[in-house]
Amino acid sequence: MSDPINDTHKAYIAGIGMITSVGADTDMTAIAIEAEYSGYRVSDYRTREGQPVTMSNVPEELFPLVKAEIDQGNRCRAQFEHIIKMAIVALREALSQQAFLTPASTQQATIPLVLALPEPRFTVTHLDPKIFISNLAAQDDLPLSGDRVHRLHTGRAAGIQGVDIALRYLYEAGEDYVLLGGSDSHLHYPRIHDLSAGQRLLAPGVMDGFAPGEGAGFLLLTRHPQWALSHNQHIIGICQPGISEEPGNLHDNSDQPYRGDGLDQAFKGALADHHGKNIHTVYSSMNGEHYWAKECAVAMLRNETHLQERITVAHPADCYGDLGAATGSVLIGLAAHNLLSHSGPNSHLVYGSADGALRAAVRVEKIPYNRHNT
Repeated sequence: MSDPINDTHKAYIAGIGMITSVGADTDMTAIAIEAEYSGYRVSDYRTREGQPVTMSNVPEELFPLVKAEIDQGNRCRAQFEHIIKMAIVALREALSQQAFLTPASTQQATIPLVLALPEPRFTVTHLDPKIFISNLAAQDDLPLSGDRVHRLHTGRAAGIQGVDIALRYLYEAGEDYVLLGGSDSHLHYPRIHDLSAGQRLLAPGVMDGFAPGEGAGFLLLTRHPQWALSHNQHIIGICQPGISEEPGNLHDNSDQPYRGDGLDQAFKGALADHHGKNIHTVYSSMNGEHYWAKECAVAMLRNETHLQERITVAHPADCYGDLGAATGSVLIGLAAHNLLSHSGPNSHLVYGSADGALRAAVRVEKIPYNRHNT
């Protein structure tokens, strides 16, 4: 066993994989977002009032190209197939970037997986996690085992909340690698109707709705900086996240006011050991609903000592829709990709807010590292 984690320990990114409505991999998604390309399309789904819902889905023609045998169990539907296949695509991309993980080695040892899952809703039947995990573990090229998975049912916040679990795998259990991420899709009428009941869907006649999306994002993390992805003698480190709760949230039947205190505390936790005023961009899970703008403004104002004066707030859901449980890992992946691709910024802050109480934020840093001198 290794030493317990502390504030100086970081998870280094050894691989990034994602698929969204605007890109079949990480590079394509990042380029599309920089170009402000939108994957929004009017769908065949309808609100309770019969209005067409604007969604942002992965092109249907991509799924037959994914080479994988899928067993959905007794509940077969397109949504489940999409979730499983998108996860496989993103996992394969993340693992392919690590030269140490050859096909032979992946058959000899498994890597722990921290899996982000949707928030439970009484009116919605989500993909059974056991079926989801068993399908991933059944792929010969994925080093996964059903008994080495940690599940987090906290939706948009789960991928960032999971950084804490990943750090414990790396520094307390002594794992060399850990996988972190999620895959999600809104392509199911009960889920659409649940959101429609709250007037939350982007559709004619709705003043404050969002576009349901689908996608997957996974990160391969390591505690060994020499194994991290590098560009121009820099690597990416993910710090200890800040995790808190918002009493006045969308899910809980609470009479507590919505003040944005939960996200403020999550920011403070993520920035606790950070010095300076160099956070260049805040990557946000905001999906277009006005509800989320208040807490973002509150958290940024109360933590402005760490933020650049001309801070950028990136909310890529404007391009690929609300990714649900895939949100956190995709945002971290995009922040890391941006840092490695540009010479200027050195540090971004990424956060995810669940419909429920959980709020999570994490700092993503570009770190000078010359592997030839180690």
